[in-house]
Amino acid sequence: MLRLVIAAAVLGGLPAQVRGGGGVGGGGGEPAQEVSGSSEPLSVKIEPGVFRPVLVPDGSLVSRGIRASEAEAYYLVLDHVRRVDPGELDRAATEFLVGRRRASRNPATRRLPIEEFPVFVDLYNNVDKPEIYLGKPITLRGHVRRVVKMPAGENAYGIKQLYEVWLFTSDGQQHPVVLVTTSVPAGLLEEAGRLKAENRPVVINGVSGSGYFFKMYGYPAADAYRFAPLVLAGSLEWSQPPEQGLEKSLPAVLAVGLIVFSLPMGWFVWKNRREDRRRRTSRTASVPQTFEWTDEGSERGSEASSERDRESDSGGGVEFEQSDGPTEEI
Repeated sequence: MLRLVIAAAVLGGLPAQVRGGGGVGGGGGEPAQEVSGSSEPLSVKIEPGVFRPVLVPDGSLVSRGIRASEAEAYYLVLDHVRRVDPGELDRAATEFLVGRRRASRNPATRRLPIEEFPVFVDLYNNVDKPEIYLGKPITLRGHVRRVVKMPAGENAYGIKQLYEVWLFTSDGQQHPVVLVTTSVPAGLLEEAGRLKAENRPVVINGVSGSGYFFKMYGYPAADAYRFAPLVLAGSLEWSQPPEQGLEKSLPAVLAVGLIVFSLPMGWFVWKNRREDRRRRTSRTASVPQTFEWTDEGSERGSEASSERDRESDSGGGVEFEQSDGPTEEI
């Protein structure tokens, strides 16, 4: 009898995850929760059956908003991704994307570093094959243009607040990826708020995040409804630029540019003025100090006129001696 009591006590004290059959989404009933104080890390893998409600009747991954039929899976994955080890999630995402790179038919794509693998393009090209990306961990990198803070809505996982982050990757051709997460770095939120307060476009570079691809998410655009990959992500990472950024160094850059531009211009002006002074000095040196036609010429003309007047008064003539040399008619 004592043995039966001891056995019942031991079985009753076993963690719920062990008794329920392991992994997220394994077994029936309520989803397994991480047991406080458990030494075993939470598995990165989520059972494929968890994502089955995401598929619409025709097997497509494309739908608007979060439908009631998929809400349970939505919150379960968000709860799982906030509790799983971020390093393990990044490694699982890298392993999956390495496999996708290896499967590419393009030799140039197969040679790319995994950080440059075009996840957005590969996902779009395989959106009609849900088994490839649905529920798989992926890592995305790019710049953020929009951050929306919103209430999580009623759920069984204690999630109160959510953030919708619009990330634009280098291969997305101006089409966003929508990341939904339970937390965003405080610095990223402050930067987005600062840019909006200054009436500047929100463009925050150096943002990355890992999470599970959930579906193609419909959102209203200016002309029509569009669809973006919806990824339920863990904690985002932001490589904040150094404090001595472009804005603070801009005055110094402008000053250096002004000096560099002014030096050749100043030299050109100085050279032109020097040449101008030289030409003026040269012209001044070539001008005679007295002009014969104004000074000596007028004196000689006056003397000749006086001589003629005296000769006329005396009634005599002027005798010219004959010269043997050549004559020049004036």
